[in-house]
Amino acid sequence: MSKDTEQDSPPGGTGNSAAQRSTPPSAPDPTTAQGKLVTGILQLVEEHEATLRAASEREAVERAALAREVADGPELDKNALTAADVGRIRRAYKVAEEATPRVIIEAHERDGRNATDIARELDMSPSYVSRVIREHKAAAGK
Repeated sequence: MSKDTEQDSPPGGTGNSAAQRSTPPSAPDPTTAQGKLVTGILQLVEEHEATLRAASEREAVERAALAREVADGPELDKNALTAADVGRIRRAYKVAEEATPRVIIEAHERDGRNATDIARELDMSPSYVSRVIREHKAAAGK
């Protein structure tokens, strides 16, 4: 090994410096066949990701609409529910469950409401609401 090579190589002789490893790959040359292939694949991946994002956003909007529909709908007779009704209600329940901590925090911080008032409106225990608020404050470092 020459003196120059020894100075450029890191200990252990791997030849992979941090600068070499962190350098991003150069953009493909779109004038070559390989570059056209890579560019085409990257475009397809971007289109696929955009399609997935749009589908996810549509699903979120549909789930929120379903939750509002069930919440605003007529009183339900448990003896008259169909399988389709129960499925819709269960999906709406999942949406509401996922949104509950956010709703509690917003009611407390934005509206200045206390845990007891929030719990009464959401038909849940004040201890649960207090725990959500306490954990949020701890996570936020307050």
